[in-house]
Amino acid sequence: MSESKVHPYEDQAGAAAGAEVKAAAGVSVDPSLANYKALSQAQIKLKVSNRYKTAVGFVTLFAVFIDILGTALVMPVLPSLCAYAEGGPVDNIMATPGASDMEKAAMLQEYIHPDAFKDPKPPAKFSLAMNLVLSVSMFGSALGSVCFGAMCDRIGCKLPMQICVFMGIVGYLIIYASGKWYNSYYLFAVGMFWNNFFGNTAGCAVVYLRYLFDEGPQREAFVGGTLACALVGGSVGSLIVMPFVTSPKNGANFFYAVWLAIGLTVLSFILLSVMLVPLGGDAQEKHSDEGKDEETKGNDKTPAMVRKILILTCIASALDSAGDEGTRMARGTIISNVFPEWSTTEKQNYLLLAVLVLALLSFTLLALMKKCMNLGAICTIGCAATLGSQLLLMVEWDVVPYLVVWHSGKLFGIMSTIGGGLLIQDIAPTEFLGFWNGRNEALTNVAMAIAPLIFAPIYDGIGNKRGQEMLAVTACISFLATVAYIPLIGWLPKPQKAIEAKMEEISVYDQMSDLEFSMLPMEISDAVNMKKMMELKTAPRLLSWGSYAEERTLLSGIDVRAVKDFAYYSREMIKLLCNKDLLIQEQKNYKVAQEMMPKVDRDRAKAEMGSWIADYFDDAGYEGWDSQTTIFKAMLMNAFPPIDALDMKKPDYSNMPLDKWEEHLTKFLRIMDGHIAQSQRRGVTSLSTGSVLGVFRRR
Repeated sequence: MSESKVHPYEDQAGAAAGAEVKAAAGVSVDPSLANYKALSQAQIKLKVSNRYKTAVGFVTLFAVFIDILGTALVMPVLPSLCAYAEGGPVDNIMATPGASDMEKAAMLQEYIHPDAFKDPKPPAKFSLAMNLVLSVSMFGSALGSVCFGAMCDRIGCKLPMQICVFMGIVGYLIIYASGKWYNSYYLFAVGMFWNNFFGNTAGCAVVYLRYLFDEGPQREAFVGGTLACALVGGSVGSLIVMPFVTSPKNGANFFYAVWLAIGLTVLSFILLSVMLVPLGGDAQEKHSDEGKDEETKGNDKTPAMVRKILILTCIASALDSAGDEGTRMARGTIISNVFPEWSTTEKQNYLLLAVLVLALLSFTLLALMKKCMNLGAICTIGCAATLGSQLLLMVEWDVVPYLVVWHSGKLFGIMSTIGGGLLIQDIAPTEFLGFWNGRNEALTNVAMAIAPLIFAPIYDGIGNKRGQEMLAVTACISFLATVAYIPLIGWLPKPQKAIEAKMEEISVYDQMSDLEFSMLPMEISDAVNMKKMMELKTAPRLLSWGSYAEERTLLSGIDVRAVKDFAYYSREMIKLLCNKDLLIQEQKNYKVAQEMMPKVDRDRAKAEMGSWIADYFDDAGYEGWDSQTTIFKAMLMNAFPPIDALDMKKPDYSNMPLDKWEEHLTKFLRIMDGHIAQSQRRGVTSLSTGSVLGVFRRR
């Protein structure tokens, strides 16, 4: 019997199909069924089979890997293809002192690619000639990021990924034709633009994987894996192209590697077409305001704190990437000119392979650092290290120490790049991830396109092979990136710390008196109440003001404990304000708490509060509170300024729109941050309070 039972998803799909028939016949139907879109068999399988879902996830990562791998095949040969540009390796070889014409010809044959663009030569000097191609590529990526990011939010991710991968095949054919058939620098630039415009598989994959997996370790692993594939794919591409560039040494067989890239891309396209299941197609409805009430429209907005973080991250990431372009030129342009033996395709490929090792180390280092600091701090450290390496590269090192300094800086530079990408993925609301991911990629690519156009003329115009002037400008941009990332250290939530004191059985806390329970750290008492509500389905603990006389001898403990409670509160509040889903869930939790909370005698609570405060004022030496009330009212309002309009109406936190709920929490956080700062200045605090979560849940 159980095997013949229809799956719930199939029941729902059948009901929707029946609703469509009824609607066509003019019969009234349940609106929820009328708007329901029946799931396909593949979508049902994806929901019920974790093995199938994992397989789809790996196919998605494979597509990203192949996309980046294919693009990276071109990078090692770029300096050699532009070797005939003015001031490039060919001019340096021809100017070699003491070398005969025969020796110069031998060096040209050994080091310079036979398909290098020479008839005509590239239209600019060596550094600018290379970086013009890269800039054109980055502009293509920027336009593609905006286009395909929006498409993912509107129509889902499968079709945009298929378009990206298929059009990559066309791009490779253009690149091959530019080198082997037409020997055209300009056609090569067109091929690179085309390839990068459609080379946005990674951005689409991030959005797809966020829809595919529920929040948790599996989603984090696959979304993080997208960045890993983007970085590692480039280095592995260098490894794959090695046989084509080492025999012969000048890389004459390089363009045949393009056919390998085409073959792998065809395989990727087939796998995507067969395995990927359309997801996120309902995202278009999320962007439409038709038929939505005001509360739903409010919930569709990106929270203000999240928006502020995302905007600053996009700016900082763009500056960071622009600064990294200077580091890239230090590896390509400067090394090629100062150390000509390192300008060969083979040795440039070795340098790219070294990035693979750095990427793996960066991922490991980032994972370790995330345990003790947030991504804002990690990105700041990464940018600062990049800045330091750029300053050190201005020293006239020999080739070995030069490469050591470069790779040391690149280790942290990769870490900040990864951190910026993860930050967007962690913070952006799922339904707007394509938008924000696309904007971030667009700004980053535009910065990477413009930066070389600034750096290369400085390098070529001054004519200093060591490029100290160019590196100084690069360092200034990296400094701005570091400064831009610094505010995120405070805006982002700190890593979640384990509860220091091990939680006892709930029965232990139930046996505590109100006074004993109030002495627990807020982190413990909140955990107890959440467990009672969510797991045991029982009412949370209700604490009254109690008697000042009974609590008087314990007030010093409140001072000490409140400092930790403030820190806990701030951490939890920032975590909520930085995550739209958590913000919505917290409002639901508050509503559940209000429904489960025992009825509060507010008149009695007011009397207890007034009595407690009056007794405290008397005992603490505040004379005149009963006769000189104005000053005490002002002091009270300064300590607790309004977070809601003073209109004799108690705000309904459980039912207000999300943006209003966020506004109230943000105001409360701002006030409490002032108390935290005051506590830190004095070492202790004269005000004891718990997290806003506890305050809201208990009242």
